[in-house]
Amino acid sequence: MSQEISKVVEAIANDVLRLSQIVLGDNNIGVNQKTGRNTLKDSAMARNVKVEIRNLSESIVIETLLDNYVNYIEQGRKPKQGKQPPIDALRDWALSRGIPSDNSTLFLISRAIWRDGQRGRPILATLEEEIEKQFENKWADMLFEAITDELNKYFD
Repeated sequence: MSQEISKVVEAIANDVLRLSQIVLGDNNIGVNQKTGRNTLKDSAMARNVKVEIRNLSESIVIETLLDNYVNYIEQGRKPKQGKQPPIDALRDWALSRGIPSDNSTLFLISRAIWRDGQRGRPILATLEEEIEKQFENKWADMLFEAITDELNKYFD
């Protein structure tokens, strides 16, 4: 991979990271219906987002890494379906928000989540849409120019 193409790939990766932060900060996605506030904007998930560039033989892959519970937030939860969320999974969340983290409080939170369910928030779907828009409007041209420059240097 040439230096010019490498710069473009790094710019795309930086844009993907920025888009991830924007999607998590978007009130249309991040607002929790129960609390009425954007619980994703300054969340651990927003702080932990990473973007990695991988060179796989002849392909370049840009991976966006989010916390593993993004699927639960994305899919939501129907009321009274499945088991209650485990209280251990709620402990760090409660501590970070100043909520008592004793077992009885966490059990009641877990029970409320199970009883009321939770509306899904389309984090991944929105991020995918934004990435596609950026590719069509910006990144394809950047890659085309870098590849064209590389070919021109090769044939000169």
